Formats: sequence, C-alpha cells, structure tokens
Amino acid sequence: MKHRILNYFMSLVMLAVISGLGGCIDSVDPSSTLTSKQVKDLTSSQQGLLNGIVSYMIKFGSWGDGALPLNDWGYPCQMFYREILGSDIPVYNSSYSYWPAVENGNDSRYKAYYTYDYYYSLIATCNNVTSVIDPATASQTSKNYLGIALAYRAMAYLDIARQFEFKKTGIASLDDKAEKDKIWGLTVPIVTEKTTKEMQRHNPRAPFYTMYRFILTDLNHAEEYLKDYTRPNKKMPDLNVIYGMKARLWLELATRFDKSTDDLKNAVAAEDSTSITYDKLGVRTARECYEKARSYARLASNGYSPVTETEWHDPKKGFNTPNQAWMWCLGYSTREELTYMYYTFTSTVTTETDWGLTRAYGAYRMIGSWLYGQIGQGDWRRYSWVAPDAAGTHEGYKQYDSLTIAGHKVPCSLLNEEEWKELPAYVNTKFRPANGNRVDPYAGQFISLPLMRVEEMKFIDMECTAHLDGVAAGVAALNSFVNTYRYTDNSYQANATTMDEFVKELMIQKRIEFWGEGITYFDYKRLALQVRRKDNTNYEPIAQINSKPGYVCPWMNFFILEYESQKNVACKPNPDTSGSLTVTNQ
Repeated sequence: MKHRILNYFMSLVMLAVISGLGGCIDSVDPSSTLTSKQVKDLTSSQQGLLNGIVSYMIKFGSWGDGALPLNDWGYPCQMFYREILGSDIPVYNSSYSYWPAVENGNDSRYKAYYTYDYYYSLIATCNNVTSVIDPATASQTSKNYLGIALAYRAMAYLDIARQFEFKKTGIASLDDKAEKDKIWGLTVPIVTEKTTKEMQRHNPRAPFYTMYRFILTDLNHAEEYLKDYTRPNKKMPDLNVIYGMKARLWLELATRFDKSTDDLKNAVAAEDSTSITYDKLGVRTARECYEKARSYARLASNGYSPVTETEWHDPKKGFNTPNQAWMWCLGYSTREELTYMYYTFTSTVTTETDWGLTRAYGAYRMIGSWLYGQIGQGDWRRYSWVAPDAAGTHEGYKQYDSLTIAGHKVPCSLLNEEEWKELPAYVNTKFRPANGNRVDPYAGQFISLPLMRVEEMKFIDMECTAHLDGVAAGVAALNSFVNTYRYTDNSYQANATTMDEFVKELMIQKRIEFWGEGITYFDYKRLALQVRRKDNTNYEPIAQINSKPGYVCPWMNFFILEYESQKNVACKPNPDTSGSLTVTNQ
C-alpha cells in the first residue's frame, strides 16, 4: 500500500492547475517554504488540498507513473470494474476489452492491486485535508472543506469495506480457508491523519462493526460541518449527499443484521467497548436500521426528481451532464486530465464515437440478453440498447433515430443509418460523448458521471418500505415509481407476494436503471444474489458462468494481495478466488 501524502508545496502548485471551488488565493511569497501552521491558517492552501481530492477521482495511472493505465483510470475505472463482475454487461468482442480474465473469473488478483492502491491513495488525499484543519478553531469555510474531505473519505471506506470483506461463496476450499484464517467479518485497515508509519506496519483489518462506526463518525462530522453549506458544483458533496451516504450505510447494516443474528449480537456487544472510540451505532435490531435507511433516503431526496425520458435519451447530454436527478458527480474538463484516450470510461462504454474501443475495435458493451428480456414494451429505457429484432434493419433505425416523447418526435441517435445498422443487438447507447461530439477523441470525453442519483434513494426507500410496512407496501411503491417515471402506458406490475419475490423484482428494475454505473455490485454482495451468466445468449462462452445460489459470487470478494500483508504484517489477505468458478464446473 503506497500512501502518497502530498507535500505542501505541491498543494500550492495544484491551485494553479486545478479549478473546482473558485475563490481568490492568498498572497504567498513563492521563495518561502510553508510551515504546517501556515497551511492550517491559509484557506487557499486548504482549498488546494481539497481540489486534490476532486482531481484524484479522475486520476490516470495511480499505481505508477509512465505505465499505460489499462485498468487504472481513476474512480470511473472502479465503477466499471464493479459492473463487469455481475450478470449484465457482456462485451461483443473481448479482443480489445482488457478485462477478459476478470470477466471469466480466471484472475481475481491483478486488478485488485489497482483497487486497493487507488482507494488508499484517495484516502491519503482526504487525510491531507483532515490533518490541517482543526474544527475547534477553524473558520466556517475551513469547516466546509473538512466536511467535504470527510464525505469523500467515508465514501472511499464504505466502498472498500464492502468490496474487500470476504463473504461465503458456497465453495468449500475458499470458505474453509476463510474459516482457518479467521477473516470472517473483517473489512480493511483504517488509516487516518493520525495513523503513523509504525502504526501502519501493524494495522489489522477492522471488524465490520468498527469500520461502520468509523464511517458513521465521519458522516456525522460531515453533516455538522456542511449544515449551511452551498456548493458551487456537484463535485462537492453537500448535506443531501451526506444523507444519501447514511442511507447506503444503514441499508447495508439492515440487510446484514436481517440475515445474521450473530453479526447483530457482535455489533451490539461492541457498542460499549472502550477500545472503539468512534460514534456508536445505537441500534439493537435490523428494523431500526431499515428505519434509519428509509429516513435518510427521504431526507436525501429532498429537492431532487428522477431523470426524465427526454434527458435520458438526449444524444448530446445523455448520462454525461448533471441534471436535477444527480446528487453528486465527477467530471473531466481539460485535455490534461485525459492521459490516454483509449483508457477511459467513454472509450470503454460509449458506443457512438468514431474512436475508442467500441465502434473502432468492436469491444461494444451490451446489456445481458436475459435482463433486456425483462424490460416491458412500455418502458422507455429499452431504447438505451439495440433490440435484437431491430438490429441491422431500416425499420429499426427509423425507430431508434427518433423517439416519440411527450407527443413529439425527438432525435436520439448520433449515427446515420448505415452506421447504426452495423451495431450488434443489445449494444448500449445509454452513455453519450460530451455534447454529442463523436469525432474529437478529447472534447468528446469532457463528460460527467453520477456518483449518486436520487433514483438510488427511491430504491432504498422502496426496499425498506417492504421490510417495515410489508411486501404489499413495497410492491405498491415499486409499481408507482416505475409507472410514474419509466413506463409510458402504466402497464408495469410487480408480481410478488413474498420478500424474496419482491427483492427479485426490485433488483431487476434496479439493474436496468443503474446499468453501467457501478451501483448494483453492492446489492449483489449485500443480498448474496446469484450471478447468472448462462441465462444470457450474448456472453462469450468462457464467461457464461453461474455462481452458487444463496452465496456471494467468489470474485466479488476482492483479493488483498501479499504486497500489502508484507508491508502491514497484521493484515490478513483474503483467499484467492481466481479460477474457482469455470464453465465446466457449473
């Protein structure tokens, strides 16, 4: 683990090259060296450190300078990595996908290098801010900066706590090793601004209840420091985002305690531990967690409304520009932020560009054929993917070239007929190049991507409602959402009378809604959903693998490599799941 703590001089350099918050810069003699006290006193230097967090979200090559970042292109890469571990995003031609060993389960090790290092480097940039701001003496502006840094740190830890905790796979060799190594319930080591190098050498993975209390503490402080904050743009988290993060956290704990009374007992028993100095969870039942998750999801939703059909299908701004549904995002705005045009989210996922890995090399990203088959005829989201009966036909092109939205024909394709007819079935057009620029390989990549949308809060609300008020109430809420915001003919009807049936219906809609956004990985793991590739006709044969029903898919347990355990002798690695599932053993 390489904790890159930026020095104060470089923090000032960032001010000259990164814009994100605006505001004036205090006058500093460039020939002088900043002391720790000066950094604490200068709002501009704190702002530079904060801009470093925003910049790191889209950083290329975090693992090492000079190497081509095949799988190392910032947080968007992590979003995509999580996405391909599920059942819903096959590639048309894997020759240029750079991910086949992950998609077929043969290599669960290599990509984890980037994930582990990327997140801890992101955490280090957050710790740069928390280390120089004392809330007891800080100005309101500095407290805002501190709240933003804590929000990003909480997001990072919530991600990797869930990704690296090993959950039962149903494969004896893996689960037996996890039992032997005593890693059940362990997340990742906690590193803050107070963690010394010597402490890092002996820093064990935190038990889940310690980790979630730590994250909750960061969010509680962020809530306090951002109480009256008005942000300049959606790259900066605000109070609604903090509520959204708390909704995610409490839903995670609700499901956990619902499934495991032992985990609940362990968490409750640890509440009064004198060795844990973080805020208490303050709950005794799974129901209390569902109540908190729903409450925070509703608070987070205030002032937001779902993406409209027009916005979703906009050929220039579709899923590349913040709107009233986006609560938090990242984004690119300069050529300097794009180190190499082929290793980006746009190049990897966007279909309509003349450059990149899709139309240029055939590495199109598709929706799984089974999931597409679950999309009703009245669902306008279906036009985000090429229907198999429309692909390659004149009639199909006319249908997709312009959609009837609110009674008007609306252009929705960037391709001419001959270009469109070359697209394979199930290929996506959900994500568009910036401003519809399909020609310029750099200007077309000045996109934004959502880190949190209000629709996620709606789905959390619906799931909690089913647990709190009964399955029928959950079904009613799901029907209302889909028919109000996604179907044009009010024809959607979830067929569910049990909780298992409801969760299945809910997750079908959530997988359609958040396809490509890296959100539903956490649901797969939280709910122990089966990865079912064999139901899809468009996964390559080597990737048509199903995980064990009722267990977490092995490769969703991210591997902590020996590199970390050698530097941190107290860190126990997970079992290596590489090759544990193959086409032949299913």
